[in-house]
Amino acid sequence: MTRHIEIFEYNAFTEQPFAGNPAGVVTDASGLEDDTMQRIARQMNLAETAFLVPPSVPNADVRLRWFTPAMEVELCGHATIAAFTAAAERGVFPVAEDQVRELKVETLSGVLRIRIARRDGRPEVTMQIPVPTFEPLELDRDAFASLWGATASDLAGEWLVHTGLNYWYVPAPDQKLLQSLTLDVERLAQIDSTAAFTFWTTDTIDAGSDWHLRFFAPFHGVAEDIVTGSAQGPMGVVCLRSRGGAAQNGWSELRGEQGDCLGRPGRVRVRVLQEDGTISDVEIAGGAVPMLEGRIRL
Repeated sequence: MTRHIEIFEYNAFTEQPFAGNPAGVVTDASGLEDDTMQRIARQMNLAETAFLVPPSVPNADVRLRWFTPAMEVELCGHATIAAFTAAAERGVFPVAEDQVRELKVETLSGVLRIRIARRDGRPEVTMQIPVPTFEPLELDRDAFASLWGATASDLAGEWLVHTGLNYWYVPAPDQKLLQSLTLDVERLAQIDSTAAFTFWTTDTIDAGSDWHLRFFAPFHGVAEDIVTGSAQGPMGVVCLRSRGGAAQNGWSELRGEQGDCLGRPGRVRVRVLQEDGTISDVEIAGGAVPMLEGRIRL
């Protein structure tokens, strides 16, 4: 029997068409097999496609799964923003004007808090991400920098690895150096074929931003991502760490940039909660713009 699946494409972390990061969204993926979801993600050929399915644990309202064209991944920010914007607009999780709806969402990264607000007729989604942990990134700096067309002195500063996701964070001095980086997948695979790579600078495009970054995940099926929530959220912790000084209790509000060099600028709001010098909560937030809708025939 032929089954038709409704599917949408939303651009996340933007309020403008043709900007931000596109994600596929299936708001009702109940009954779909893993292989079918992977095939749909490959057909969409976007960085990620998100699928909402019934939860498998009692304390969750819904389960969310993310697939790149190559694999299922543990965490994805932009496709989450897209998925719950679509869910709000399509009546799956409706939210009234000036109201906030909070959900518990089952993911491969645990049960996460999602809030959907509606302001001026548009949903805005806030996503909790697991609190990241970092360790110094120990490797041959000269050899690694050379893979990107840079030198170790070009990329001076603290190099870190997000131990949970194996995301590497490397600072760049300015936009010029950041935008000059080039990806060499074959040589990178000889160093680590599971990592993803975040390069960042405080030399921002907008005066109100705290950092600008580029994110490369060739071993996850995404050569360079446009706007990456799962890298932007932890970047809030990296940014506060780089500033030093005494830790302040309460929420810190930060803003990250990405995607400009790809012609698709996006902006991510990041919130980091510190309590007695310990980071206890991290959130990312943004909106999404509907671009396409249709049906896939199975």
